[in-house]
Amino acid sequence: MDKAMNNLKPLADEYGEIKAQLADLAQRQKDIKKAFAEAGVSELEGLTFRIVVSQVEDSSCPDYKAICEKLEPSRQMIAANQKVTKGYTRINVYGRTGDE
Repeated sequence: MDKAMNNLKPLADEYGEIKAQLADLAQRQKDIKKAFAEAGVSELEGLTFRIVVSQVEDSSCPDYKAICEKLEPSRQMIAANQKVTKGYTRINVYGRTGDE
C-alpha cells in the first residue's frame, strides 16, 4: 500500500500545479473581460478567434427566497436562494473561419 501511495505523490503535486495554473488563467480572463468592458468593445476579430461582448442587465426571475420561506425550508436552503444575479458582461468566443 505504501508503494502505491508513493507513486501517487507526484500526482498530488501535479494536481496542485494545475489548480494554481487554472486560478492564474481565471484571473487573467477576468482582467481581459474587464478591459473589453471598459473599452466599450462589442465585437472584435482576432487572428484566431472572434469575440462578441454583451452586457447582460439584471434579469427578472422567480423570487426563490419568498417561495422557500412559504415552504418553511431549512436555513441552508434560504441562504442558498438569496443570491441575486446582478448585471454582468458576457463574452462569446467563436473560431474564425479564415475569411477576411
